[in-house]
Amino acid sequence: MDKRIGWAALAVAGVLVVGLCYGFLSNRAGKSVVEDKPGVGLAFPELMNQLSRNMSLWERMNQTEKRAAAEGVILLIKNRDNSAILNNADFYVGKIDETLRTNPMVVNLDVTTMLRILAIMEYDFYNGENKDDLALKTLGRTGFNENRTRRELAARGGV
Repeated sequence: MDKRIGWAALAVAGVLVVGLCYGFLSNRAGKSVVEDKPGVGLAFPELMNQLSRNMSLWERMNQTEKRAAAEGVILLIKNRDNSAILNNADFYVGKIDETLRTNPMVVNLDVTTMLRILAIMEYDFYNGENKDDLALKTLGRTGFNENRTRRELAARGGV
């Protein structure tokens, strides 16, 4: 139990450090709020807390908030799971937006699970495991086959 709390604290600290370093967080009236168009206006830790439950807040978020959340998750996966995701946060913001539009049922997933699955589907999840084996294990046979077809079409310029 203590080890999980330590990892969680490290992940939250990492997200905050990255957010501060890249200027995602501002100090408005003593409160760290992600800026852009109106958005949801939650402090970054509260925003991530909500997204760790489900993605229902995502559609109301502005691009800056979405980018900060995706970067935080990528950093969390790097530190917690010792795994790498190489595509940038903007790439995954677009993928999450597209996924939520085409399959509204995934709104019940948390942001970390969703981004991890999308990275595996894009063969962009580097944890030392074979990409096909990881995709098959994560997506199941049917999902794996559908994903392979999607990737082949995309490679040919069809999608």
